[in-house]
Amino acid sequence: MRDKVCTECGYEGKPIAQCKMSFIVDVAIWVTVFNLVFFTGLFQLFVIPAAWTLFHLVKFNSVKCPHCESLSMVSTQSRSGKKALDRKHNPIRVWKGDKAQA
Repeated sequence: MRDKVCTECGYEGKPIAQCKMSFIVDVAIWVTVFNLVFFTGLFQLFVIPAAWTLFHLVKFNSVKCPHCESLSMVSTQSRSGKKALDRKHNPIRVWKGDKAQA
């Protein structure tokens, strides 16, 4: 996987997958519905786990920042990625005036 940059914290590197535990939930739903279909014969119920699994494949096919766990990891070559890298290397400096000593 290519390096990405987080637009929230400025982390640059490899992102991590958002969720791997959804597989266990999918298996539990498939087993439950399979048992229900086996005893009732309502094969239309297979739509429920199929839709749930499709939802998880779409929803959890994203990556997050390993540093701040934000979902805003973008390519370093994109416009927002270049802005984030520029902010990281050239942070905004706040001027704090002279402090007079009495």
